[in-house]
Amino acid sequence: MLRLPRPGRRARLAGLGTGAALLLWLSVEDNHVWPAALLGAALAVLLVTLTRLHHLGGRDLPARRVVPGAALLGVAAGLAASITAAGLMLFKNAMHAHLFPDYPPGLLLAILERAPVWAVAGGLAGLGLAFGWLWWQQRQQK
Repeated sequence: MLRLPRPGRRARLAGLGTGAALLLWLSVEDNHVWPAALLGAALAVLLVTLTRLHHLGGRDLPARRVVPGAALLGVAAGLAASITAAGLMLFKNAMHAHLFPDYPPGLLLAILERAPVWAVAGGLAGLGLAFGWLWWQQRQQK
């Protein structure tokens, strides 16, 4: 059984840290793609995790549901990461309002085109975490 925690102080600190990083990134004149992709992924993982913990926190999850649940959460986080990264880039374009945008429309579409790959990567990361948890549980029982 996996006991899912309720979102608490750590969740608030993670949200505050992500928000501070977003505000810092939005204020800087920068047109690199990797900070937007990294912040989009962090925000997506945070939102997906907190949403699930809000609904399932404090409950026991049977071990047979850990692997598929983690994979599905990973897929959702990967899809959300692509959409969130493109949204952050669009928001930064609108906020800075240059004649030539920091992130052109072709780049935004390229980020969105990668959504299936990011979903697969998220699903594999979720599987890795679930299998790591199962291994840890088996090790603790010995």
